[in-house]
Amino acid sequence: MKVTEAFQGNYIDALCVSDNDAKLTIKSVSAPNSVKSADGKIIDRPIVYFEETDKGLILNKTNAKSIGLRHGNEMDNWSGKQITLYATTTDGFGKKNVPCVRVRPVNKYQS
Repeated sequence: MKVTEAFQGNYIDALCVSDNDAKLTIKSVSAPNSVKSADGKIIDRPIVYFEETDKGLILNKTNAKSIGLRHGNEMDNWSGKQITLYATTTDGFGKKNVPCVRVRPVNKYQS
């Protein structure tokens, strides 16, 4: 049994993409403060949803800017665009090597 199967969630985290990069097609982007988490709290960031999975990606500033640089500043125009998600680590929250998901825009010349 995989950890991701035992602890299913609604959002993509580093463990979801730790084995392989995930090339995904953006289906939609929800506005900040428009979605509630499982515990009923409002999520104060945009959430990207994909054609290939029911899980969304809660955007942080780094990932939003990465997508925006490749696909434009207007998030409403991201539908149909492809990105690649990959797992890495970052220094944050007072700790070193915190697992995270990062975005790599899909190069139009990649297959």
